[in-house]
Amino acid sequence: MLRDSQQAKYYFSKLTRKYNKGKALRIFTHKLGRAIYFLLKNKEAFDIDKFFAVA
Repeated sequence: MLRDSQQAKYYFSKLTRKYNKGKALRIFTHKLGRAIYFLLKNKEAFDIDKFFAVA
């Protein structure tokens, strides 16, 4: 996801500026894991705009 998506690259760069690279990667993968869990639980399709929406 970080290789292909411009939104993911931007979000990851924001995290990297605030935290170091390792912690930023952990935060991003944790967010992605939670999203996948709820997608499978609710039987929904992945929506990248909803994933990066400010809640």
